[in-house]
Amino acid sequence: MKKVVFSCLFLFPLLLKAGGYQINTQGQKALSMGGSVTGLALDASVSYFNPAGLSALDSNYFNFGVSLLMPQSAFLGPYGGSEQMSSLLLTPTHIYGNYTFNEKIAFGLSINTPFVLGTKWDDNWSGRYVSQESRISTIFIQPTISYKINDKISFGAGPIIVTGNAKWRRALNVLNQDGSDGQLEMKGAGNGFGFNAGIFARLGKFSAGISYRSEVKLDLDNGEAVFSNIPSSLINNGTYVNEAKFKSSLTLPSVISLGIGRTISEKLIANLDVNYTGWSVYDSLSFDFPDHPEFNSSVARKLENSFAVRLGVQYQYSEKLQLRGGIGYDQSPVQDGYLLPEMPDADKVILSAGCTFKLKKGWSMEGTFAFQDLRERKEEKNRQYNINGTYKSYLYVLGLGLQYQF
Repeated sequence: MKKVVFSCLFLFPLLLKAGGYQINTQGQKALSMGGSVTGLALDASVSYFNPAGLSALDSNYFNFGVSLLMPQSAFLGPYGGSEQMSSLLLTPTHIYGNYTFNEKIAFGLSINTPFVLGTKWDDNWSGRYVSQESRISTIFIQPTISYKINDKISFGAGPIIVTGNAKWRRALNVLNQDGSDGQLEMKGAGNGFGFNAGIFARLGKFSAGISYRSEVKLDLDNGEAVFSNIPSSLINNGTYVNEAKFKSSLTLPSVISLGIGRTISEKLIANLDVNYTGWSVYDSLSFDFPDHPEFNSSVARKLENSFAVRLGVQYQYSEKLQLRGGIGYDQSPVQDGYLLPEMPDADKVILSAGCTFKLKKGWSMEGTFAFQDLRERKEEKNRQYNINGTYKSYLYVLGLGLQYQF
């Protein structure tokens, strides 16, 4: 029983691995520029990407957007036979607003969903005893104050309030009377707090920014594991239980971003970003069952710190139309031996393009298309489940946004 429960539970912290699958859908301008905006102050989304840029904005903004994420993955086992992940549609959203009090002080509010993950495989696929379905989401609420020290340098900081929830489902290798597998479904939610800070500077045709978003510890106090379709004999003899409560905690990593912007001409600007994510805080995860202490355990994940490099451009095509494009390379934090089908992560190349079209009375519409190509990755010596094979994944993103400038 203990081995069954915890070989399942260790998958629950996929909430963390969403960072290894970062897609930067937290603003349409950023998404369309490959996620490269730390060294620019373009709209109210700067409250998330670099809070210091709030006092560098020349207007007040309200931004709302939603991104439609369509992941695709395939798994080829060591003995052949390709299996496709089921189609999914994920919809992370963001809301931003800023207000300039005076020439020195500005306020911003960021509400977004930066850690979102979903995978779903056929219920009868070969890896069903490892994962059938995973759903993860987080909400970050971030009020921020920015202060302009002088005409060239600004500083910004604020707290981060985080809430997250997860649902995960897999088959159990026990057969009911009708020959069907048992099922385990896990749900949990947690809350945590952190902070962010940044510096923004303008020097002639150049601008630069550095931002820091702290790690956030999420406490899972009321996790629930529910077993179903289990033969009654295994329930009666104590091999399985109908449900069990657990407690745990996990830490979302810190992120340091450095961006350099350049005004190339009156109509064209560019920005280069480098991101460093501190995934090494997630070395292992422990579980505590208050009512079943014999099930307490700890499992290893061994994530590594990772880099990402992003380059984006924006071109003022006409008075009403802005065009943008971007490219990026994002390093996976998942080591060989720890790759699993609920998050088939790999180093990825990012391509994106988008635009903003001005409407009337300060309103604008924004649209973005982005594509991520995850490198083909072969797992040969999996240390957790011995599920070996080759993964190939893609991610398509369609972003839509609405902006009001006043």
